[in-house]
Amino acid sequence: MPVPTVSVIIPAAGAGRRFAAGGWRPHATPEQPPSKVLALLAGRPILAHTLERFAAVDAVAEIIVAVAADRVDQARQMFGHTFRPGRRLLFVAGGAERIESVAHALEVTDRSTELVAIHDAVRPLIRPAVIEEALRVAIERGAAVVGRPVDHTVKSVTAGRQVRATVPRQELWIAQTPQVFRREVITEAYARRHDIVGAVTDDAQLVEGMGREVFMVLGDAANLKITTPEDLRLCEALLAAGWPFEG
Repeated sequence: MPVPTVSVIIPAAGAGRRFAAGGWRPHATPEQPPSKVLALLAGRPILAHTLERFAAVDAVAEIIVAVAADRVDQARQMFGHTFRPGRRLLFVAGGAERIESVAHALEVTDRSTELVAIHDAVRPLIRPAVIEEALRVAIERGAAVVGRPVDHTVKSVTAGRQVRATVPRQELWIAQTPQVFRREVITEAYARRHDIVGAVTDDAQLVEGMGREVFMVLGDAANLKITTPEDLRLCEALLAAGWPFEG
């Protein structure tokens, strides 16, 4: 089977309030709040690491990064030179919510690519080999989500933190990103996103809401989402220890 081409969408417009609450404030002014993707990881912005992981995958034809509207020019200046010639790296204004940032980016993707991959900007330790496996599954099955089986004991608790029950974990997975879809699948899902009742926490949820099948791809425990300064320190420790631990 020929290698499919993929448009990568990276939503990066979030305010990072929990990260800032942990004491991180660089790149912030009274007019411009802090941007978590600019926090330094091993001496470089988190976003630079994330872009590098996808640049290593030959099937990636373009990356669309949705940032806060007042940071588009800054992001273009900081990262615009990091992609090799022949590929497109575009920065667009995101929305108030992640789902709207993805929708904005999806509108400007190259319609000729066969797949669309959506990845959290603050998961900088995704391995290219995992990305490639997600692409393979998505082109064959329509939708693929990188994740990990739950390996901890899970408790259902009340609002007062009283344990209600121990939840069987045999069929539970933690969803990560990238989440990869055939173009026609994710385009339809986003066109119908307002049909979903309640909070939408990932892109696969929209596809599931249409009754379409979604398949899991085994990811790495190191594919951490940096939400707090502690997560950043964990990623730095992994890099210092020689991540990725292969070859």
